[in-house]
Amino acid sequence: MSGSTYMRLQNILNFLLDDHAVSDFGESTLDIESFASLHAKADALCSACGGDPATWENKTLAQLQPKLDFLLQYHEIDFDDTDLDPDSLATVEAKLTALYNAHANN
Repeated sequence: MSGSTYMRLQNILNFLLDDHAVSDFGESTLDIESFASLHAKADALCSACGGDPATWENKTLAQLQPKLDFLLQYHEIDFDDTDLDPDSLATVEAKLTALYNAHANN
């Protein structure tokens, strides 16, 4: 996985966090090129949207999918991921891009 992919994902997540007025959730201690950083930011977003991220696992990319699905549903974004690999950064990027586009256009 390339650093540029992680940076793109981090930039989208940072935009969404700013858009939801979320800050100070322990980001400074995270390796930005890790699944943990993606999970921490998704958890913060889910929490801001009324979700309970404590009930979701935080180890793999596949475990990130329910969080992203929650955010997509919360923002009423239709997203079909039936042909996408839940263990792929490309799937994470596609879902985050859909969220970004919905927020950037408002």
